[in-house]
Amino acid sequence: MTYTIQEVSQKVNVSTYSIRYYDDHGLLPTVKRDENNNRVFDDVDIEWVEIVTCLRATEMPLAKIKHYIELCLEGDKSVPERYRIMVEQQRETMAQAEKVQAHLRLINKKVDHYANVLINNKPDTLMPSKQSGKIYTQDF
Repeated sequence: MTYTIQEVSQKVNVSTYSIRYYDDHGLLPTVKRDENNNRVFDDVDIEWVEIVTCLRATEMPLAKIKHYIELCLEGDKSVPERYRIMVEQQRETMAQAEKVQAHLRLINKKVDHYANVLINNKPDTLMPSKQSGKIYTQDF
C-alpha cells in the first residue's frame, strides 16, 4: 500500500512541511517519486518518518540522525554503533523526562494552591519575593 504525504502527515501526526524537510535532507532514504514527481510513501517510509520524528522530539541533532540512518543502511555491521547511539539517546531522554517531571511537580503545587485559594476564598499567599526573586509561601 502507498500513501501521499498528506496521508502520512495525518497517520503519524507530523506536518507535511517536516516530512518534506526530512526527505530533502536525506533522512527518509527510501521515499520514491511518482510520474508527477510527488513523494510516494509505503509502510517502510512511515517507519523512517516515525523514528526521525521520535529522535527530533528527543532533541537529537539532524546531523546525528543522518549519521544514524546512514549506519542503518550499512546493515548489521553497524549494529554496535547504532546501539551506542540509542543508549546515549535513551540516557539523554531519561534526563529530559526527569526535568519535565520536576517542572510538573512545581506546576501541580501551583494548581493545588490556586484551587485552594479559589475554593476557600483565601488571599493568594504565593508571591515572588521582591527582595530575593524567589517564591515564598505560607502554605508550603
